[in-house]
Amino acid sequence: MRLLTTLLITASLLCLNLQARADDAENPYATAYKPLELRARILPPETPEPQIYKGSGDKDADYQRMLEQGFDLLGYSSFEAGEVPAEKLMEHAKAVNAHLVLVTSQRSGDVPASIKIDQLRKKAREQNTDTIDLDMLDQSSVRYAYHASYWVKLAPPLIGLHVRPPAKEEKEPGLIVVAVINNSPADKALLQELDVIKSIGDVVLESPEALTKAAQRYAGQTVEVVYMRQGAINKTTMTLNRAY
Repeated sequence: MRLLTTLLITASLLCLNLQARADDAENPYATAYKPLELRARILPPETPEPQIYKGSGDKDADYQRMLEQGFDLLGYSSFEAGEVPAEKLMEHAKAVNAHLVLVTSQRSGDVPASIKIDQLRKKAREQNTDTIDLDMLDQSSVRYAYHASYWVKLAPPLIGLHVRPPAKEEKEPGLIVVAVINNSPADKALLQELDVIKSIGDVVLESPEALTKAAQRYAGQTVEVVYMRQGAINKTTMTLNRAY
């Protein structure tokens, strides 16, 4: 009896696992999803459902704009497929708790007719019919390149900088500014994209972790910031937000 119960439980779990995989296979946004790690505090969503907008087609510009508006990237999906219903995107956006999604689709090519006919034959068999609707051939043979980025709104930052360490060919030490969040302490201190931040207060910025250390040490205080812009060393003061 115990063995039978174990087998039934195992079979049930296997069915659930297969069903989950089938659900993912039916939604290419879920199958292709690449999550990213977020450490910042996330605000509650402003709307009951994720907001979905069409991207500009310039992914880098879209990402830059979202970072400046105080959002951070939760993850993204990139794939090629035929027509994918918009409901699939909303379904996955809800599943990952995104606040906002930017999506683009661009025609990438056509599926060879031989492959598409095989797909139509398979669909006909699933519908228990021998009839192939050739009118569907032209309609469904087009493929598109999809890219969806999933965003969440962050709590007001202590500093308001998105940074990266220098690449191997970039010999200047410090942290390179990727984006400055609008109306943040860094924005009010007039720091800009591509500035190289050398230090905040007594903290020398040799890694992104050092920026976190500076934010925690000087929260709510006014400190000196040393940075390089276009080859010249500059200094400014910045008043950090208080910790929450």
